[in-house]
Amino acid sequence: MPAHAQVLISGAGPVGLLLANLLGTANIRTLVLDKRELPLESSMAIGVTPPSLEILQRLDLDQTFINAGVPVRYAEVHESGSILGRLDFHRIPSDYPFFLSIPQARTVEILRGNLARFSSVTIQDGRECVGVEQDPGGVRVSVREVGTGNASQANAELLVGCDGHRSTVRAAAGLRVREKLYAQRFVMADFVDESRLGLEARLFFSPEASVESFPLPGQWRRWIVLASPTHGVTPLQYLIRAVDRLVGIDLDERGARFVSTFGARRMTVDRYHAGRVVLAGDAAHVMSSIGGQGMNTGFADVELLAALLPGALRDPALRPRSFSTYERIRRRAFVVAANRAERGMWLGTLRGRVASGFRKHFIRDVLFRPPLCSRLAPHFAMLTIPFRNLNHVPREQVF
Repeated sequence: MPAHAQVLISGAGPVGLLLANLLGTANIRTLVLDKRELPLESSMAIGVTPPSLEILQRLDLDQTFINAGVPVRYAEVHESGSILGRLDFHRIPSDYPFFLSIPQARTVEILRGNLARFSSVTIQDGRECVGVEQDPGGVRVSVREVGTGNASQANAELLVGCDGHRSTVRAAAGLRVREKLYAQRFVMADFVDESRLGLEARLFFSPEASVESFPLPGQWRRWIVLASPTHGVTPLQYLIRAVDRLVGIDLDERGARFVSTFGARRMTVDRYHAGRVVLAGDAAHVMSSIGGQGMNTGFADVELLAALLPGALRDPALRPRSFSTYERIRRRAFVVAANRAERGMWLGTLRGRVASGFRKHFIRDVLFRPPLCSRLAPHFAMLTIPFRNLNHVPREQVF
């Protein structure tokens, strides 16, 4: 383990690995700690939006990602058997007229593999940050080896917490959070795709529940169902029965993988930084995963942070201003994205015949009619999020 790094990153998920790659291009000595000892296999996040592909283009990884994923160009919306409208991403104002469906494990694999290009970046597996001390000379991180429990110390000038919504870096830095738990619960699983839905996304609404479906590489498809309390039925059985009843597609239990139940929450930290410590991604903020904006918001976090950190390292007097600029810009983007995710989840999870009738009218006769219909695809592609990536942050607001 390097005795001293300029930047230490806690967490080697997609957000932490993207930051490490971006710092590698600037030749900044970077140490990444990841508490996982084995490669990630499960895949919660699957959607990469056009603004994120613009960020990946800076690393010459955009085409690598596209080749490894499924570009989804259409999303069809149904209510109780009726087609309400069809989102067409072909005409969005972007070089990437689609959203890319790619498993999170593959995203991690690509970003991690690309680190081999940078001699200035070191990654250590099976090690987690368990304590933080700061002084005028730097930050000292107490490290625990997961497999043995052995303790060690890492030193850096700056520490970035990319270690998720249960962030130990955030807790060690004394940063507090405000959190809201939503009542909705969901069941998710990936299946060998025999649906004949092709490479399109589908949203199925009904008075009883909602069902979402997205294509994945390798002839797989993800299904997500709004869950109800059940007795004597496994989550997988519930999902299969709901899809059969509400969509008319018979899923084969033997072809399922990554079965998961999950809830939704909204969380934001009171401050994004404390001294030499700064947070990014889910360590700083969490939004409803319905809509797929969380990882992409984290990508934009670290793109901006990577632009600011070299100056903060060269001149420590710039650090407070740089971190405040980062917080101001990224908090604004998060609030807009989180509000959208919350409204979308509310609309999509309404239950009952009256609510279903309202949703059907609103989606068909308001959202899919002029003038809003032309704005829907850019909206869901995250092209209308303020400061969606560094290309859309005025230079005078950063430097």
